[in-house]
Amino acid sequence: MLTVAIWNLKGGTTKSTTTINLGATLASAKRRVLLIDLDGQRTLSFGLGLDGRSPTVLDWLDGNIQPLETGVKNLSLIPGDIGMFRLTTANFAPSLKGLIPLGFNTLLFDCPPNLGFASVEAILQSDRVLLPTLCEPASLKGLSEAIELIRGDAPNKPIDVLRTRYKRTLVLTREADDLLIESAEDLNYRLLHNTIPENISVAESIAQQQPVTVYAPESSGAIAYKSLAKELIKKWQVK
Repeated sequence: MLTVAIWNLKGGTTKSTTTINLGATLASAKRRVLLIDLDGQRTLSFGLGLDGRSPTVLDWLDGNIQPLETGVKNLSLIPGDIGMFRLTTANFAPSLKGLIPLGFNTLLFDCPPNLGFASVEAILQSDRVLLPTLCEPASLKGLSEAIELIRGDAPNKPIDVLRTRYKRTLVLTREADDLLIESAEDLNYRLLHNTIPENISVAESIAQQQPVTVYAPESSGAIAYKSLAKELIKKWQVK
């Protein structure tokens, strides 16, 4: 089971949105996908219409291994819990081991935008990290800091950087692209070829509690996430 932590130190980088839509597109490609909502804000759970449902991630950490089915075939979820804000220690290894018999191909952690216990443990226990970022100065500053923090605990952890809410025509975006390409070798990350454009359907789909590939399958956002899934299936060697 390939395990991926989706994380950024900065909020607002479409981390939860990416978890939902990447998970859904991988599932539509006939992979069995499990999403785990580690963020006490529970945007991921809300976006799939399962916020407030049990068992939650805290139950999972206590040994209750019962993922919930979503409205998307092959896509399951362990919902978030507001109690994650009070988490003072974490050891995901036993709970991850309990998931192995369930036969998932891919597990995506939606991590909170901080370096608390849940984020650190998810990063350490995952095979790799996916870092969504905006092509804006504040986000790029946060990106370099986030990568340096990961390298402090996991120097060889593979990191993929995904550009989201991408505005191709802006000079600022082109300047950010150049910076990301230049810093990829120094910071030891891979800049993904596919980008996710700024697209109103992606934002609307969260309110409608559906992946954008279900809500607006012909939108530019849905098409972009489908292309991203194809790229990652190949690069991550998802079986």
